[in-house]
Amino acid sequence: MMQTNKHIGKVLKPFELDHIGSDEIPMVRLGLAVKRFPSAKAKTDFIYYVAYRDVAERLFKYANQKGLPVEIDFTQQSRIFENTEGKSVYRVENVVEKFMPWAQLDKKLMQGTDALERNATFENDDSVPGTAVENDAALDDFEQQLPSDYTVY
Repeated sequence: MMQTNKHIGKVLKPFELDHIGSDEIPMVRLGLAVKRFPSAKAKTDFIYYVAYRDVAERLFKYANQKGLPVEIDFTQQSRIFENTEGKSVYRVENVVEKFMPWAQLDKKLMQGTDALERNATFENDDSVPGTAVENDAALDDFEQQLPSDYTVY
């Protein structure tokens, strides 16, 4: 059984939609500024996440703006891989399972950006998801898709 965690925070900066492996699986890496508890004096943690497939594409489309408040449900997944120098590296990643934007993207801020050019549906698309967007992928789906310098144990 896997534990699901939830964070609510603000997007740190715009992020890129990458494609990995020979199947060109969509992937995003993003960071959130998350308050430890709801107070103006609370410390803020900067936490990073990764998302794949449909969730990655929807995050890119609906949450790719600095300061946008987003609720993220995620699981922590660990793996060991061998880097290009031949050393084993242990990594724990926060993998986004579903998310909910708490506001719509500001289209005025997005005009003229690369994000808008890659995703030109903003002008006629006001449909921010009404429910959380779920991820249908697991880390096991990507073992064959990882770059050749990664070894999953």
